Order: sequence, then C-alpha cells, then structure tokens
Amino acid sequence: MAEQNNNLSRFERVISLFTQVRAGEGPAIVLFSMYALVLMLSYYLFKTMRETLILTEFSAEVRSYATAAITLLLFFVVPLYSVLFRQGNKEQLIRWVTLFFASNVLIFYMMGKAGMEFSFLYYIWVGIFGVMMIAQFWAFAADHFNIKTGQRLFPIIMAGQALGAVIGAQLFSLLFPHLGAYNLMLVAGALLVSTTWFTSRSGRSVPKESAAVYAETPPEDEKQLDNVLGGFSVIRNNRYLMLIAAIAVLLNWINSTGEYIFAEWVTNLADAADAEKSSFIAKSYSLYFTAATILGFLLQIFLVSRIYRWIGVGGALLILPIIAMIGYGMIVFVPIFSLIWLVKVIENATDYSIMNTTRQAIYLPLTQREKYEGKTAIDTFFWRIGDLIQAGVIYIGLNWLGFGITHFALLNMVLASVWIWLAVLIGRRYRELAKSNISSVPPTLFRPIPDIHAPAGSPLAFELAHDHFRDSDPGDVLTLSACAENSDDLPGWLSFEAVTRTFAGLVPTDVEEVTTLTVTATDFDGLCISTRLIIRHR
Repeated sequence: MAEQNNNLSRFERVISLFTQVRAGEGPAIVLFSMYALVLMLSYYLFKTMRETLILTEFSAEVRSYATAAITLLLFFVVPLYSVLFRQGNKEQLIRWVTLFFASNVLIFYMMGKAGMEFSFLYYIWVGIFGVMMIAQFWAFAADHFNIKTGQRLFPIIMAGQALGAVIGAQLFSLLFPHLGAYNLMLVAGALLVSTTWFTSRSGRSVPKESAAVYAETPPEDEKQLDNVLGGFSVIRNNRYLMLIAAIAVLLNWINSTGEYIFAEWVTNLADAADAEKSSFIAKSYSLYFTAATILGFLLQIFLVSRIYRWIGVGGALLILPIIAMIGYGMIVFVPIFSLIWLVKVIENATDYSIMNTTRQAIYLPLTQREKYEGKTAIDTFFWRIGDLIQAGVIYIGLNWLGFGITHFALLNMVLASVWIWLAVLIGRRYRELAKSNISSVPPTLFRPIPDIHAPAGSPLAFELAHDHFRDSDPGDVLTLSACAENSDDLPGWLSFEAVTRTFAGLVPTDVEEVTTLTVTATDFDGLCISTRLIIRHR
C-alpha cells in the first residue's frame, strides 16, 4: 500500500530528484546499483580487451564468425543452467556461476604468460560471460521487486550499470599501456569475485512493501516445465516470452551488423595509419565505448524514469528501433566514418540506457521460473541467435552478393521496421499482464486535511501528515502537489516542498480572510486524487 513518502533519508531525498522513492528503499538502491556497477566495470575491462586482441590477430569478418560460435555453445549452456536453477538456492547458484567465470580468468592469464594465442577462444568466452552474468543479475533484480517498484527503481539501478560501463571503458584506456592485457585480466577477475558480496545482502535489503510476491506454482505446471529443454520449454509455453525472444534476435542482429560496419572501418583505418595497429584499435574502441557509455549514463539519469511516466514501458520499447531505422537510413546515403561513429554511439547509448532498462522491466509481471529460466534463455541463446544470423548474412553478403557497407545499412533499416512492429505487440501484452498483476487503482483520501490557522502578518510552517492519502497498489509511491483553488500556482507568499510535505511562507498583512488550496496526490501511473486545504487568517 502506497502512502506519502514519510521520513525519507537524505540519500533517498537526493534520489527522489530522479525517480519516485519510498522511505526505506535507500539501502536496496545502493546495493543493487553497486552490484550492477562493479559487474559492468569488470565486463567492460574484459570486453574492450576482447576487441583489441581479436582485431589485432584477425579481421572483422573472423570476429563475426566468433560471435556466431557463442550461440552454438549457449545451446548447451542454457539447459545446464536450468538444471542448476531447479536444484535449490538461487543466491548460491549466482555465487557459483560467478566464481566459475572468475576461475576461467586465471586460465587465460596463464595461457597468455605462456605465449599461447587464445584471442578467438577469449572472444567467445567474453560473449558468454557478458550475456550470462548480466542476464542473471537482472533476473535476480526482477525476482526481488514488484512491478511498480521495479518501474521506479530499475532506471536508477541501471544508472549504476551505465556508470560501471563508463568507468570500465576509461579504466581500460588508462591502465592498458601500463599493465598490458594479461594483468588487466586479473584486475577484472578480482572485481568479478567481489560481486559475490552483494548477492545475499542486496536481496535482503528490499523492504517488504517493495518486494515481489508470487503465487504458488501449481504442481501440474512444475511437471510440464520440468524437462531437458529447461528455459527453452518455458519460452515455448508462453507467447509473451516468444515475442521477447523474437525481438532479442532482431535487436542483436541489427546491432551486431552495425558493429561489423564499425569494426570494418576501424580496421581499414588502422591498416592505413602510421601508428601500431593494436594501439590504434585499442584507442579507437576506448573512445567509442567511452562516448557511448557517457551518453548512455546521461540518458539513464535524466530521461529513463521520466520516459516511463510520459509514455510507459510500451512506448519506451519503440524508441531504439525508430532511432536505428533513421540512423542506418542516413548511413545508406552518407557512408562516411564520422556518421557511422555517431550513429553507433547514439544507438548503443540508447540501447545501454532506455532499451536495456526496458528489456529488464518487461519481465516484472512474470513468474519466478519465467524470470530466471526463460529470461536467461532469451538473454543468452536467443540474444546470440541474432549474432549467428548476422554472421551468416555477413558471409553471404561479402562472398556471394558483393555487399558493401551501404547494403548492410539498408538491411538494418528494413529490419528496424519489423522490430517496431514486434515492439508494439510486446507493449500491448505487457500492459495486459501488468493489469492482471496490479490493480492500477487511483489513490484515495484516507484522512481529510484539517484547516490551518495562520494570522495575517505571521510566518506559516505546516507539514502534512503521511497518511492523508493512500494507494492500494503494491510498491506505488504518491507524489504531492499543491496550488490555489482557482489557479495552477500557489499564492506568491506561499511555497510547498513535495518531498517533506511542508508549506512555508510569510502571510501578508492584507491577505483575505481565507486562502483555499488544492492538494493533489498522484501515483506512478499518473492517477490522482485532490482535496481542499483551507488556511484561515482571522
């Protein structure tokens, strides 16, 4: 049940500048955001290093084939993850998966020190690591927050992830000349191990009013889903998850093709440059990732939560495909590196912020099994199916059809139009599922606001109680506003602070006998209720 924000901590008041926050949610925001930040910091050290290693030894075309190989391995990894998921404690599973990947880092370190070439294998490993660990984190987050709370707090948690990406790209650029690739692997591995500290603590920090609540899973459903296909079976039995899987394939197909276009340009420029090839590529990708992640972080902080309030999760799903269709359409007509760089930076920044947050939010209305097994299958195997298709299209386009950059850009523009159609379908289904999970009722007036006595010429300071308004939707938060009864603004002598629910001002000596105000409580969906507040001056 949502009430007014009562007794927000200083940190929660700062966060309330960006999104609506309930009292007591501060620790959960900090822990989940730091968890995401450290995980993404580790991943971006691995990821930037991956590009440097593979493009130094191989071409952009071989890079595309390595991406496709990731998909083949995930076909075996996804069912294995489902088997482990059903064995018991989810937090323990997350820790063991994390430590498994961390142990792999030591193997790569020793291979590098022994002079062995492993860039192709390492590229595949980073691809599996990225999708598995990030999907697992967001399944964990969706498992702990109810729908309204997730819609409010996911943009802030995602800001932690975006900040980790910014720092990771910068840190690689700073440390690579001094430590080299192999020592940087150990740094990234140590950061990865440190994320296990957050696993149990972040889950326990979620207040009861903000936590997810699940109904008991019927025994027949357990039997139906308990088969060797694991997460694939979960998706097969849910049309909504099938739509999400389709959009994941299409999204990554488009993005990976765009990455090929960018990698081809960078490689060509590196071959023509006077500088050493690996250093040129490392610097180019570091600048590229830095620009995309900084822009993504700014979008995350200042826009994502507001976009959800303006156009909802369904509307947010449409933003990236529209950008992709326009951006690649521009490349078709003006195929120059500066434009390709700009389009990819904007595309990735939007993906890292608006689209990435929305991709996590659309799982909030689902069951626990659908969040872990279904989501993991989509964010790993089906995500990488897009890479596999992209690799096949790149091969056919280059070797059979004689495609150039403009042809691949045109293909992306067409695919983006299909993506828009799928986004519309998913948005409709999300709204249906959300309505079945939450009541979406407007707030109600629980206790009338008493009249205030403030004589003319005297100071006024009055704080509204926290229980005047209530909302029955779990995880919802009410935002208060005030205005004069017949105006959109307060009288010039009076101010209202929404976070502290406080009226303050100096009553003029020539004030009328009564000042009548309207106080409005608005929930996250924009539903509201108003009541009168009378200030008597005589």
